[in-house]
Amino acid sequence: MRVAQGHVWSVTLDPTVANEQRGTRPCVVVSTNRFNALPIRQAIVVPLTTRERGFPHHIAVTDDGGLTRPSWAMCEAVRAVSLERFGQFIGTATSATVTAITDQLVLWLDSKQAPSQP
Repeated sequence: MRVAQGHVWSVTLDPTVANEQRGTRPCVVVSTNRFNALPIRQAIVVPLTTRERGFPHHIAVTDDGGLTRPSWAMCEAVRAVSLERFGQFIGTATSATVTAITDQLVLWLDSKQAPSQP
């Protein structure tokens, strides 16, 4: 199986703990193709939801990726998963969508970008 950044796959996220996103759901691969080519057989994904909650860190994935319903990338639920959790290939998100998702992740991961804490 080959995965690439921007691919949308059905991924089984269970088992989970506490309030981690659970179930089998579409996820966008956000790891780079260099990471995806490593022999570790993992990818970094962001799960999607069809519930619009109005969160500024949820990125709309509406007309791309092969999805049948408007969806939002839940950037707070990013995680690395084994390729064995991947099921059906759904499609490929647009580069603009992938960029919007990764830009949001950078806001949380880059201390130079992070807002100052009280």
